[in-house]
Amino acid sequence: MKIKTVSRSAKKEARDTADHKYVRRNLDPAAHPFAAAREHQRAVVAAKLDRMMAKPFVCALDGHRDAITCLGTPRRGQLVQVVSGGADGECRAWDLASRKCVWRAPAHAGPVAGVVLARAGDSFFSCGERSIKRWALEVAATSGGSLEGDERRGGDDRRPEPLNVWTSRGTVNDVDASWQGGGDGALVSCGSEGVVELWDPERSAAVRSWSWGTDAVYKARWNPAEPSLVASTSRDRAATLYDTRAKTPLRRCVLAAPCRALAWNPRDPTHFVVGSEDTMCYTFDVRNLKQPKMIHEGHVGAVNDVSFAPSGLEFASASADRTTRIFASRGAGCGRARETYHALRMQALAAVRFTADASFVLTASEDFNLRVWKARASKKLGPVSSRERAALDYRAALLDRHAHMPTVKRIVKSRNLPKMVKKMRDRRDEEKDRARAKLQKTMDHSRPGAVAPKAARSKVVLKEQT
Repeated sequence: MKIKTVSRSAKKEARDTADHKYVRRNLDPAAHPFAAAREHQRAVVAAKLDRMMAKPFVCALDGHRDAITCLGTPRRGQLVQVVSGGADGECRAWDLASRKCVWRAPAHAGPVAGVVLARAGDSFFSCGERSIKRWALEVAATSGGSLEGDERRGGDDRRPEPLNVWTSRGTVNDVDASWQGGGDGALVSCGSEGVVELWDPERSAAVRSWSWGTDAVYKARWNPAEPSLVASTSRDRAATLYDTRAKTPLRRCVLAAPCRALAWNPRDPTHFVVGSEDTMCYTFDVRNLKQPKMIHEGHVGAVNDVSFAPSGLEFASASADRTTRIFASRGAGCGRARETYHALRMQALAAVRFTADASFVLTASEDFNLRVWKARASKKLGPVSSRERAALDYRAALLDRHAHMPTVKRIVKSRNLPKMVKKMRDRRDEEKDRARAKLQKTMDHSRPGAVAPKAARSKVVLKEQT
């Protein structure tokens, strides 16, 4: 009698390692009736592991002797990773890899209102009181000596000197450099007298100035793609657009609350985000300022600063409620924050920035500290093996596939908030519920069509002016 068998070589079918044997599996779905339940349980475990490994705080850089008021990150150059300005008038440049201050100088007599790095990254501009100054980082870094030794000795006589100084007619609140670099109108500044000024680095006086009212202008930002488009936010609750080639502002929209922060999307230059004192962030399209495209909520204090990631897919906000939040710029769920970062001793935040690789978030607060956070809270720092990378990708795919499930969604969205923030959030939610119930009762006791609900986005902009 002859018997035919299937013969397989163990060397060809097994892995190289002896502890992992090759096992053949039947991929027919009918043979695995509990595959869906098993995958759902793995998704729940992946969500729990993601929250367990969420340790976003990296380090805190100290050295400022007063509150940090502004931050600046390079757009192209890699000489330094971040420049900070303090309320005592001092500017510092930091190397995030070594976590040390590599350059410092007493830049202004009063608080530093804003800093921005030049396009090349070898210099930066600072503003304070009535002056705008340009500093060379290469010269200062080589002539400044040892900063730790200087602080122990009480200072250093070889202080860096500014390359250029421009004097404004009024107090300067912010300064921004053009993304295109060089050319006419490389700088734009805004002041407390409601004036936005255009500067040429080759001239000592402002090339052009605009004013729409006398209220203070908080922020002025260049568009990353259009070299002649500038946007600003002011105390009179307006977000204004300017054309540097025109003598008058283009148009503006008046919101229900004053706007403190503004940032352009670097990958979608037709959109910008403003941070308001009513705790909200609004995404606008320059082609339609009648209402925002999206409302981003979550803060319980005034939003002091917003900053986009280089990818343009998300932005971070800094608030007076002592938290920083990361929002998606578009897509489902972008109205709610993806991450909320806070620390026990962290005070009100004045500025926030993404690093050039979008891996870290930098925050400046009133407790003299510059904090570094991971953009992805559960991301591992350091080398990752191939097997570990495969496991991480598999868990991420599970979370993406089962994100709509209530058991997974509850774990993914769970966050521990400070007690004060949680109380104010609950109080705000109760006020919204009461207003919603009142509107519903009014509609029930009115004629059909007499009272209609109004969309939240239509309530943001009061009027548009040209």
